[in-house]
Amino acid sequence: MNIDPPNVPDSQSKHRSKQADQATYRDLVIFEERIRGNMTRLLKRKRKYEALLVSLFILLAYFFYAVFVDPSKIFMVHLVNTVALLSVAGGLVFFYRSGMYAEKIVYAQKFVPHCNNALQAFNLQFTDEGTSSTLGFLSNIPKQFQDGFDAYRKQYQARKKARQVKVKK
Repeated sequence: MNIDPPNVPDSQSKHRSKQADQATYRDLVIFEERIRGNMTRLLKRKRKYEALLVSLFILLAYFFYAVFVDPSKIFMVHLVNTVALLSVAGGLVFFYRSGMYAEKIVYAQKFVPHCNNALQAFNLQFTDEGTSSTLGFLSNIPKQFQDGFDAYRKQYQARKKARQVKVKK
């Protein structure tokens, strides 16, 4: 039993193919924006936790100085400094031992490699070059498709910019 596809004129087939490509390009652009948004969110969270970590180290240094190098002659002040030193040291230990450091700071640094490991199965890669983060294709994707996606991305960005200008007015 031979099942052949219905005879479709060549122009209709190309039109459907172009529509399918446009839908794929749209989905890829939306996917790229979502990845970029996730990366931005992770980097903001990383900076926030790095600031917390730096603050804890500064406090640790200050209270270490206040307890061991230049202890106060007033017993209550010395006691408060000692308790604060132990609290800050405990906070640092908790920060590392709870996995917060690995989860909030290290993971953000490894986002792009993790992302690329997952995308490799789909012949995609995500590149982060400072101010520009883009979704790209591995070499086994046809150049025509890559060029079509790049053109669609530029059109999409232009439409998005135009919408943002309208909203500001």
